Order: sequence, then C-alpha cells, then structure tokens
Amino acid sequence: LLFAVGLSLSGALELGTGLAGWAGRLSPGPSRGTGLGGSFGTGVLATVVATPCTAPFMGAAVGYGLTAPAPVALGIFAALGLGLAAPFLLLTAAPGLVRRMPRPGAWMEILKQVMAFPVYATVAWLVFVLAQQVGPGGLFAVLIGLVLVGFSAWALRLSAGREGFGGWVFRGAAPLALLARGGPGRAVDRDRVEPGAALAGSPSGGGAEPFTQARLDALRNEGRPVFLNMTAAWCITCMVNERTALSTDAVQAAFKDGRIAYLKGDWTNQNPEITRLLERHGRSGVPLYVLYPVAGEPIVLPQILTSGTLVETLSRAGGSRRADLLTSPGPTATSKE
Repeated sequence: LLFAVGLSLSGALELGTGLAGWAGRLSPGPSRGTGLGGSFGTGVLATVVATPCTAPFMGAAVGYGLTAPAPVALGIFAALGLGLAAPFLLLTAAPGLVRRMPRPGAWMEILKQVMAFPVYATVAWLVFVLAQQVGPGGLFAVLIGLVLVGFSAWALRLSAGREGFGGWVFRGAAPLALLARGGPGRAVDRDRVEPGAALAGSPSGGGAEPFTQARLDALRNEGRPVFLNMTAAWCITCMVNERTALSTDAVQAAFKDGRIAYLKGDWTNQNPEITRLLERHGRSGVPLYVLYPVAGEPIVLPQILTSGTLVETLSRAGGSRRADLLTSPGPTATSKE
C-alpha cells in the first residue's frame, strides 16, 4: 500500500483523483461547495487524502487509542481531528493569512514528488522489518509483490485515455497483477521464522538467556536478581538502547558484579508469554525493561535507557558491591574483576 502511495506521489499512478470535486457536489444549487455541506465535505476530503501519508507516523497513537479506556481513546482521536482541522481553523480566525499563503503553481507538483521519497524510505524500513521475520524465500516473495504493484501502476497509466481493445487489456492487467500478489503473500506466511530466532543476531545477545516464564520463576526462587529485556528485531528504540546502554562496558560489568541474570525475550513474531508479561506491566509493545531485585517489587525502567540510569538501577538489585561503575572505565573494571 505504501509503495503504491509513493508511486502516486511520484506521478506514476494516480490515486484519489475522482474525489477532486466530491466536496463541491455536497452543496446543491448555485452556491455549490460554499455552504455547510461543502465545508464538511472539504474536511472529510482533506482527512481522506491525508490519511495514507500520516498513518505510518501515527501508528503508535492510533494503536494506543484503540486499547485505551473510552475517555482516553476519544481524547486521542479528537486531538488527531483537531490537528487536521487546525490549518482551516487558523485561516478562519485570521482571514488575512490567506494572502500570505503561497500561490498554487508548479512548485506544488515538485513538492508532491519530493514527498514520495520519505514514503519510499518507509517501504524500505518495512522490508527490513520483514527480513527479520521471514526467511530468504519470504523476502523474495515480498519483492516480487512490489514488482507486481509497479506493473499494475504502469498498466493503469497506459490504459488512461485508451479506447478499444488495448485499453481493456491494460485495465484488466492491473487488477490481475494485484490479485497475483496472493501467491507471494502465502509464501511469506509459510516462510516465517521461529520466534526467538532474532536473538541470535541481535546486539548484546551474548550473555543473555532466552526468556521463558518458567526460567524467570526459577531464577527468582534461587534468590537471584533478574533483568528482563523484551525486544524485537524491528524495534528502533530497542536497537538504540542495545548500542548506547546495554552493550557498554559499565553496564556489562554491573551485570557481572551483581550476579544479575539477564533474560531476553524476542517479540519479533509475537510470543504469548511475552505478550502476557507486557500486559501485566501495562505495556502494549516493546521495549520493556524490568529489574527484579532480590527483595521488593519489580522496577520498570524507562523505554529510553542511558548507561548511567541503568548502572544506578542495577546497583540497587541487591547483589552489587561497587558504586563507581559509572565513572570507572569499563576495560579497567573488567581487568580488576
């Protein structure tokens, strides 16, 4: 879908052009498009046109809104609607600003084409995410699917303005190519990797045991402090935390010094045990970092970690004997051990 949106912005595929005069048609009579119906239609049209572009960047807000209590959910969606309406409200409150707005011209088409590249970048990111979830066969199937989307865009563009047999051929080829994507889609489902496979190649994987609820319970029964890292191969925040905090010498030394067990859960392809743990701590997704001290309640850490915050928290786990981990250089501390 996003690849098709990018093609539309680039001009290779026209999407939504049939909606152009829809708002005006809502107001009958000589003042078509100027009454309340026309204003309402303009707002709906603006929302429909903006949705494909904003959806990739509002997924977190929408996902949280769908799982939040009704008052919170209504507030979130009202805020989204208010944000979309804000330009119209501003121009209504200060009509003089209309004169300061850029005049329509060729620059609008250039800007539209430029905005295609962030969408293509999103497609590249989603392919990278999928590469963590499926094998080579599934990834190849997805790339073939993108080729078929491109073929559909090409066929639709050639069919525009063509009459007779040639036009029918190109108009029929476009939906057939989209229907053919069902085959690659089934190949992706068959080629999904097993949950937990992403841990092998993830940063800071060394020293971490795969998470299971049984292993967590066993370690706690032994009286050992436990640090949980719930992650996924597609989680950007998780990757940043791995490199900037969890992989640092000071943090690794803190784990060793405090005899803190390190359990790592892979939620790349979902996992029922991890999902239940996330829900238990009021989270709908990763990352989730929880420290179980020797005594006391679990400590839920922030989603954005720093080496200093992590070392300070680990020092309270019940087994740490050193308070200068943050200031001491990692290699020197390790050699002293």
